[in-house]
Amino acid sequence: MADSFFLDTNILVYAIEVNGPDPDKSESARQLIQQAGLIISTQVLGEFYSAVTSHRRKSPLTHEEAVAWIQLWKRWKTRQVTLAAVDLALEFVARFKIAYYDALILATARLADCKNVYSEDLNPRQEYSGVRVLNPFAPDA
Repeated sequence: MADSFFLDTNILVYAIEVNGPDPDKSESARQLIQQAGLIISTQVLGEFYSAVTSHRRKSPLTHEEAVAWIQLWKRWKTRQVTLAAVDLALEFVARFKIAYYDALILATARLADCKNVYSEDLNPRQEYSGVRVLNPFAPDA
């Protein structure tokens, strides 16, 4: 799985935006999700649901719409959050001083042998114990 990469929740959220606030990010996200080798986690699926159905969104999805997207995303390689991932995430929180849920994304990616995580939430190009964060929306991505 050397060519596999992991997607953070924000990539999926941008990918479904139609007439959203940032069409360039949406287009970049749609191009990225069409690449071979992508992996997500059950955490990402849960966060996606929470994000897109939130009443804080300008146009939240209905439960049914969000579930339809999740059914689509589940066709990809999806990793469950395991106890090993929780333990590794806790190590990452202490070592890198990052939020737990960000650490859990990195830990799950590492345990899935992904070298890269695409996200705009973490420091771009920073490496976390063998997992590098890439921001697909940055000019140098």
